[in-house]
Amino acid sequence: MTRALAAAALALCTSACFEVDYLLQAGEGQLDLLCRARSIESSIENEDLDPETRRLLAEVPRIKAFASDSGLVPTGSYESFVQLPGRFVVWVVSAAPELSLEPKRWSFPIVGSVPYLGWFDRHLAKNQAEQLDAEGWDTDLRGSTAYSTLGWFSDPVLSSMIDDSGDADGELANVILHESVHATIYVPSQSEFNEGLATFVGDRLTLTYLADRFGPSSDELTSFVEGEARGKETRDRLHKAYKDLKALYASSAPRAEKLTKKAAYLTALRAELRFRRPITNATLAGYDTYHGGERAFGALLDACGGDTKRLMTVARDVKESDFEKKQTTDLKPVVDKLSLRCRQLASGAPAAVEAELPPKQ
Repeated sequence: MTRALAAAALALCTSACFEVDYLLQAGEGQLDLLCRARSIESSIENEDLDPETRRLLAEVPRIKAFASDSGLVPTGSYESFVQLPGRFVVWVVSAAPELSLEPKRWSFPIVGSVPYLGWFDRHLAKNQAEQLDAEGWDTDLRGSTAYSTLGWFSDPVLSSMIDDSGDADGELANVILHESVHATIYVPSQSEFNEGLATFVGDRLTLTYLADRFGPSSDELTSFVEGEARGKETRDRLHKAYKDLKALYASSAPRAEKLTKKAAYLTALRAELRFRRPITNATLAGYDTYHGGERAFGALLDACGGDTKRLMTVARDVKESDFEKKQTTDLKPVVDKLSLRCRQLASGAPAAVEAELPPKQ
């Protein structure tokens, strides 16, 4: 009994120490950004910055105003600019079991459980991924150009958010709109809903913004649409891979056979898609977190008459108790309730819908 209690205490200490260390590095990284931030106005006038960056920074107030007009909550974010030394602001680590697409999750105050960790130091991220590898997890390590503090801090525009391609206007608007959705609504321990909604709404609002700002036949809109089409081809292939491997893992084949087939499939997939980093179960689980709810949110937008602002109006009423459990992967039940809310709102009687919601716990 004594040994068991000691082991339990050690495990608790290890977990708690990890959480404290992780949150400390996140706080230090955020503080560093805030200390280096300079106002958008002064950055636009800074002749040490290249003209294209200054032009794009001048677009930020317009993007923020559009976000507010589109039903997103105005925040103090994106009022400043930080020039980073590299392409990424954080490095994201995710993990999944060898023969499962269910992501590993970590729990923290306020945000609840999440299927990834964001590190400001690449070496710390790499060490975390290697530790998870040693424990037998499939891992994925990737750089990220942006992140959101969910409105808790005034997030700056980062140089990593500014693309050097023809998609620069669309990419900048997309990142700001995506992260603004997070600041508008975030349900603790519901990653697929949060990321899926931000991706879906951000993508569609970007199209509207570019058409309004530059015109329906503009190079800016055309370039973004073409980039989205290329991205959809990759997403469709990853979706097929997700379904194929999910079926393999659920089959009665021996473990050794599953592992062999999995390795061959993912190696071929990486070559086919020309991925620089390995594709693992964690990679596919991450794809599903961001894009698995696309069909459900598409149905919700249809129920809202194609009105993204109305969609956000009903989505902002979502509570934790609207979900059957933490980290719900089947979004259809909650989206069905939101669709009913949207239709009721369109008819002028939104309050009647509350009876359709599950009782509060």
